[in-house]
Amino acid sequence: MAFRGVSAVRAWAVLLAAALCGGCSFSRVRTNPEVAGLETAWIVPGETTYREVVGRLGMPPPVGSADSAPAYVSDDTLHWVSTDSRIFELKVGYVVSPIFRRSRTVAADDVLIRFDEAGRVRLVSRTRRRGGETTVLDFREARP
Repeated sequence: MAFRGVSAVRAWAVLLAAALCGGCSFSRVRTNPEVAGLETAWIVPGETTYREVVGRLGMPPPVGSADSAPAYVSDDTLHWVSTDSRIFELKVGYVVSPIFRRSRTVAADDVLIRFDEAGRVRLVSRTRRRGGETTVLDFREARP
């Protein structure tokens, strides 16, 4: 008889879990994968101009919503970012449906170019992050 009780409790637990959980999902989100291929070796700090950089590399694509795009382009900074994230979502309930989300960025590529008041490149920086390790691929500054 005790064995039947345990089975009944398990059955109710499974039914309750099925009723509460709307589902879970695993996904991968990659933003701006072309950033990894940007070449910056041709840029000469102190000589290359804003117009030359934009003409050859284009403007940085927005990251996230349109509201966050201005953070990556300003009068003296161009910032390209590429991310590769893994996301787990658990949706609970049907009437009121809170979503629990866990996200982890496993890779990122970053190109940052800063300009002086005259519009010439002051700094070039390229970094790559894989797992927990960050590698500086290029870092050059204009001499004062």
